Amino acid sequence: MEFSQLDIDNRDEVEQVIKLEEESFGKNGGVDEWLLKPLAKYGKVFVVRDGSRIRCVAEFMQKFDEKEVYLYGISTEKSSRGQGIAEYLLQKSMEYFSGLEMIAVHLTVSEENEAAVSLYEKLGFEKKKILKNEYGIGVDRLYMMKKIDL
Repeated sequence: MEFSQLDIDNRDEVEQVIKLEEESFGKNGGVDEWLLKPLAKYGKVFVVRDGSRIRCVAEFMQKFDEKEVYLYGISTEKSSRGQGIAEYLLQKSMEYFSGLEMIAVHLTVSEENEAAVSLYEKLGFEKKKILKNEYGIGVDRLYMMKKIDL
């Protein structure tokens, strides 16, 4: 397994990520090309590769006024779930951000996504609050945060 940044100029990689996102979040919930390109150019998009195959992807944005980042999304291909790949990707991401002297990572997640919440807690993310109607009426999100060890 190899941790690296997405090569946004590699058409095959872009298509793999879009397919992976659609597999994880559906046609309207995942990152599409219109969002992936600016996230990769002006944020960070990390992947875990197995040869030329992308098995997991995570997209991050940085807050302008603080040394903090926001985990926009993370997706693991269905056949690779439960193998620790997302955990590895997030751990390597934290190491990268620690090197940039970032102090925290923020995220939101559906409370019903027990596997994701459990993973985030295992990695030291703390539940902070419920954001009511975050993505529309009745679409609440659990807000979590982790301080990064420098």
